[in-house]
Amino acid sequence: MKSLIFVATVFVAQPALSFDRMLLNDCLTSFENLAELIDSGNTDTPRQLRSINATFDGWCEIKGDSPGFEDATFDRLTWRTDDTALWTQQGIPPMGLELRITGLDPDTMQNSAASNRPPVSIEGTIRQDPAAGQLIIEHAIMENDAGDSMTASAVFERVFLSSPSMMQVSAGSAAFKTGIVSMTLDGTYENPFGFNVSVDVDGDENVLQTEAFQGISRLPTGVVNDASRAELMAFAGDLPGPVGTLEVGLASERGLGLMQVGMFMYTSALSIIDGDAEGELDVLFDGVTISADWSPRDTLAD
Repeated sequence: MKSLIFVATVFVAQPALSFDRMLLNDCLTSFENLAELIDSGNTDTPRQLRSINATFDGWCEIKGDSPGFEDATFDRLTWRTDDTALWTQQGIPPMGLELRITGLDPDTMQNSAASNRPPVSIEGTIRQDPAAGQLIIEHAIMENDAGDSMTASAVFERVFLSSPSMMQVSAGSAAFKTGIVSMTLDGTYENPFGFNVSVDVDGDENVLQTEAFQGISRLPTGVVNDASRAELMAFAGDLPGPVGTLEVGLASERGLGLMQVGMFMYTSALSIIDGDAEGELDVLFDGVTISADWSPRDTLAD
């Protein structure tokens, strides 16, 4: 737990953002610039722009099923930014972004059959620190009304967004530095957040546990200490319906960049060809440390 607290201090005492009060023109220009960047030939953009509003409290708003958003997988999406003019006038990402999404369907997210899982909501705040060359996820929260929630914070280094050319450079230089994830599960629903992953258990719930145990066991020595590995194993032992809170902290000594991830993918491919699946994780997790703490609900204070 001490190491988790150490990781968390990275996110303490960050200067607070003062978000702009978004006007309708800010909302329209923000969306239009993003649509042009993603798909300049999208003929639906003019119709979509007519469905974008500015709320009385200064947020941009899109409602699912509005003209142009009939296929949206959410009920409502709102956002606001800090130093909006950077994006609307210069095409440079704003200093900060706050986003809220409600009514996400876990079944649609997972592309699975209809279930009784409650809808998911997401909110998060992202900002940049140009002087430090950092992109900071101050917080991201995914939750539902059943008592399941997941929060995350992270810092990425070598990120420079002051111009289009620097943004291109950052695409290759950006690296994950540190982060912390906390996940509280009610245990009622398997995969309550609709992650697009599934394990074919064929009626055997132990298959999920076995998969988790094997993954944890393969983590290289030095990446996770014995105490944290035991915490992860205890969490895996409570699958498929864990009830409690899991906290995982990650830190990279040199920064986990695209080159390291690329080398991992390359060595993984070679290991499959050679029939040897051992050792490729050493490449991915070189310089990375993981801390974990699993608190089953019956040990939590009321």
